[in-house]
Amino acid sequence: MQRRTFNLLLAGAGVSAVAAGAVLASGDRRVSGPTGGERAVPGLSDRLVELARVRLSRGKMTINFVAAGDRWAVVEKGNYPAAEERLRKLLVALAELELVEPKTDRAELLARLDLDDPANGKSTLIALQDRAGAQPMELIVGRRRPSNLGGGFSGTYVRKAGTDQAWLARGSPDLSGDVLGWVDRRIVDLPAARVGSMVLTAADGTAVILTRATPDAAFALEGSPASPDPKTVAALAGVLAELDLDDVKPAAEMPVRPDGAATAAFTTFDGLIVGMRLAPLGPIAWLAFDVAGSGKAEAEAKTLDERMSRWSYRISAERAKLLRMTLADLQPHGS
Repeated sequence: MQRRTFNLLLAGAGVSAVAAGAVLASGDRRVSGPTGGERAVPGLSDRLVELARVRLSRGKMTINFVAAGDRWAVVEKGNYPAAEERLRKLLVALAELELVEPKTDRAELLARLDLDDPANGKSTLIALQDRAGAQPMELIVGRRRPSNLGGGFSGTYVRKAGTDQAWLARGSPDLSGDVLGWVDRRIVDLPAARVGSMVLTAADGTAVILTRATPDAAFALEGSPASPDPKTVAALAGVLAELDLDDVKPAAEMPVRPDGAATAAFTTFDGLIVGMRLAPLGPIAWLAFDVAGSGKAEAEAKTLDERMSRWSYRISAERAKLLRMTLADLQPHGS
């Protein structure tokens, strides 16, 4: 999602926040709240599109998001693209978060609401900063309280940074997960139907080549009269379909050098070539991409290469195993 689209979606948060205020006014009148439905982060709905930095801190975990060109990026992952939709939903939820009922203001009781020091690992400190670098807007978010507040809204315990006053707020921002839960996990999505040939080359130079003439045809092993196992080949052809990362690092930090590396190359019928270099065998499967293309796929190849070439990715062991298949692995069982 481009940053411009992201900002347009955020701009709608102000309208949603007004609607939420109307619900509060006509909702559960047994709960006393601040006059006019005070926001937990005052003025945020008017400043959403101006945000330049977001920080989440909980226990030993810190996640910093920074506006990078037309995207948000995760600083702790070398400015790798953030999960834009999830971040957008969080910021909108924070803008709509309304204080409903004051709770304790005794510091020794805050832990009961998971609102003690965020360094203890239960509450989360959220700091938001705009492009002007003004003093960050800060909020500490604690335990959720599912309830029927004013028409079925769930609640969350919060307090403003620097104060001990706890509040029950209307809304439930999603702050779960670690750093990897906030990055864009999808690496590439290359459907098996697009793949016309696959070349798997082991570190010793031994190569396995599979080709087919049309998307409906079966793959054949080049240089071999034997027919490969259909199920195994189908799994291999789909290895890049909806491929998600398990971790990511800048290529300079985790280089996968071509010397002595196993490689794989998938070529589509329209000229896209997705090449991979696989790190030496070990407990963790890292790989790097080299994407090229011609004809109809030239523009797609350029986009993919610009997005993927600066990174090394850790993928699941199951998919990495497919990329390291040998001729023996592709033979029908029992042959």
